[in-house]
Amino acid sequence: MPLQKQNPTKSKTMSKTTIVSLRSAFTLIELLVVIAIIGVLIGLLLPSVQSAREAARRIQCSNNMKQWVLAAHNHHDVFGMIPAAQNQLKAGGHNQFSATAKLLPFMEQEALYEGVQTHEVPWVTLSQDPNGYAQVNISTIRCPSDTSNRTPVTTGSGSSTRTRSVTNIAVCYGDGANQLHDYDINGEEGDISTRGMFYWREERNLSFASDGTSNTLLISESVVAPTFASPKIRGGIARVPAIDIGSWIWVPQNCQAVPVQGSDFVIGSGVEVLSQWRHSWWSYGRHLYSGFNTIMPPNGMSCVKNQTEHTSGFYAANSNHIGGVNVGRLDGSVCFVSNSVDTNGLPPVKQGRYLQGPSPYGVWGAMGTPNGGELQAAP
Repeated sequence: MPLQKQNPTKSKTMSKTTIVSLRSAFTLIELLVVIAIIGVLIGLLLPSVQSAREAARRIQCSNNMKQWVLAAHNHHDVFGMIPAAQNQLKAGGHNQFSATAKLLPFMEQEALYEGVQTHEVPWVTLSQDPNGYAQVNISTIRCPSDTSNRTPVTTGSGSSTRTRSVTNIAVCYGDGANQLHDYDINGEEGDISTRGMFYWREERNLSFASDGTSNTLLISESVVAPTFASPKIRGGIARVPAIDIGSWIWVPQNCQAVPVQGSDFVIGSGVEVLSQWRHSWWSYGRHLYSGFNTIMPPNGMSCVKNQTEHTSGFYAANSNHIGGVNVGRLDGSVCFVSNSVDTNGLPPVKQGRYLQGPSPYGVWGAMGTPNGGELQAAP
């Protein structure tokens, strides 16, 4: 039987296939190079992704603030007034519920409003709030960029334990630093200064803003302190008795001079931590929980004089956005204000009923005063 001849073409083809197969595998060095390239690309792309996410969070924050401002305008359309800083929700109830609590029916929160109305006071304990109304998380008063806060938060112990939800919406008290429990010239309780659109128990209408609605702030966002008695610059509050040198003379520079390390202020040499939890109580109208003033610049230090929850001082607006804060104006618009907004060098000022006319705190102070006569357009 004759031997079959081997097909040279087939042999040649198989040989090429084998060579290609051998060459298609990565060497260890090539694999490491590919991994390194992928790592570099991820490192280059990650900041862009994070920036895009923060931009989306900032837009959502702005939209939430827009809803709050529109709710205030709807309240004005119905009652002819913007809510007060601290309000009474029912006859016989306490007069310290926040403006946000008063606006609940205009924020599609009618059921929650009716529930909160059952409380005599906003500072209910767990036993006094069996349905958990104070613990309800309202998404429209939160900023997605404030990722460090928790809700609800709990303070106290035993029968004094209180649990409530937080807020990133702060109403504007203008450029006054006086506490809200001073008596005015007529002997009535309230702030003896009328420098902001929000007053302790007095509702005001749009005509009060003689400087113009586009030049007057209603609200700002403000970071919730991450913990009770937090030393964080954004969210925490320093107790600095030297911010008031007597005779109602307030010295913002002594607040600005508080030493800092990283994102914290340094305790010691006349600086303590205020033993409270800022913005941890959406239904309570005290400025500690629901307000800010236009003295210290956005994302600046917050300082108070005394170790109480209703103490006088400087309550800065702050955020986790880069470079500034979102603010809501009386005309219904929301804009972004830079950390570098003019504050006129933060001069010492004798306040109380002596602080009148144009704000001593530059453009930022002017934005907080509805009738200071500055007529300066907001940024």
